[in-house]
Amino acid sequence: MKILRLFFGLLILGIFSLSVQAQSKLPVKLGLKVAPNICWMNPSTSDYSSDGIKAGAIIGFVSDFYFAERYAISTGFNFSFLNGKLRYRDERLKPLMDTTIILMGQVNRKYNFIYLEIPIMVKMQTKQFGRFSFYGQIGFGTAFRLKATANEEFTPDAGQVFDQQYNITEATTLIRESILVGVGTEFHLDQSSRLFLGINYSNSLNNVLTSENMKTKAKEKSMLNYLEVSLGILF
Repeated sequence: MKILRLFFGLLILGIFSLSVQAQSKLPVKLGLKVAPNICWMNPSTSDYSSDGIKAGAIIGFVSDFYFAERYAISTGFNFSFLNGKLRYRDERLKPLMDTTIILMGQVNRKYNFIYLEIPIMVKMQTKQFGRFSFYGQIGFGTAFRLKATANEEFTPDAGQVFDQQYNITEATTLIRESILVGVGTEFHLDQSSRLFLGINYSNSLNNVLTSENMKTKAKEKSMLNYLEVSLGILF
């Protein structure tokens, strides 16, 4: 995977240098996007399992630097609100009068992440068919964690269910690396403005958790992936 990232990094760097030389003749498109998404977590810790999908959203600024007539480096920055759910067994401390007891049970935890992401992708576009053109893009995303919280429902083996909320910013990794793949279409309003609609998939390359299970002391590990529908405009 490191070799793959190095290859794409060198490829994108080379193309970007060409785009800088050619940008006086080829267009630079700037725009905004909004992207509702569905997210899920893929744990690798023993006895941990995904608890389904969770909705999120992304808002961002888009920059397309064309280095050939229908090829561009697509970048910008996104504020990504990504969420996920895990299910596992653990223990929790519960105050009881003047003491604290340890309870074993089932944890259903919902994670809420806020990232600042910088994508770098190669965008390949078809010629126009009427007012429409189609594109595919592939590349990498580097996201910096701004905040992370968790809401959990704990079901003890004996006793009543109770809910807890945590700030887990320090229990998550600062950086999330991912592979980005997408396809979409652009509607050409005029010679300079375009509306676009796309579907993008982000596959995490690294673990996003750094905490451990209180009972087993196992390191918590999970990828965070998402699928988005991207809507926006380019000028």
